[in-house]
Amino acid sequence: MAEKGRIAGLFDFIDRLSTREKAMVGALIGAFVLTLAVIIYLVIGKQIQALAERNDTLRTTLSDVMAQKDSYLLEKAKLDAKKEQLDNNDVKLVRVMEDQAKRLGFTIEDFKENKRFLTENHRRVKKRAGSKKKVVDLVEESQTVTIRRISLDQLSRFLQAIESRREPIKVTRLNAQTLTADRQVLREVRLTVSTYRNEEVEP
Repeated sequence: MAEKGRIAGLFDFIDRLSTREKAMVGALIGAFVLTLAVIIYLVIGKQIQALAERNDTLRTTLSDVMAQKDSYLLEKAKLDAKKEQLDNNDVKLVRVMEDQAKRLGFTIEDFKENKRFLTENHRRVKKRAGSKKKVVDLVEESQTVTIRRISLDQLSRFLQAIESRREPIKVTRLNAQTLTADRQVLREVRLTVSTYRNEEVEP
């Protein structure tokens, strides 16, 4: 009841104002409302702008991820295929090289085998709490051979046949000496052929 009385008194007060005073009060109220609206706009506008910028960043990130997805999946497939090759590689270098030499009509005189670890997971595990669990290391196995009196064509076809196999085999070293009388014939060739595999090793 008191509230209604105050509201009625406010209207009576306004009615008693002159036209000019009413205009000034109206302008004052309008300015207050406008100022309040500007303040609300600035506060809310900044929040909306920050949210919009965040959404733009998320959209850009998502767009980059989608653009690189195919490339990532392709690279992952290649890595998986390489890992499978290394896990399942049971190639015997001596047999492969001798068979290919026989097809091309020359003889490999001697083989020198070498094996080395390209990773050292087994050593790192051994330094810890004496674990007996087997670990996997990448191993390089190689055969260094000597070949005498072989033509350039035979050598080229031999190297191509060796490196075009599905197993991970590479010629990692090559040294050749030609005959003085015929540059198309090699007096002696020394080369190293290597293969790679993942091997379980006890620490």
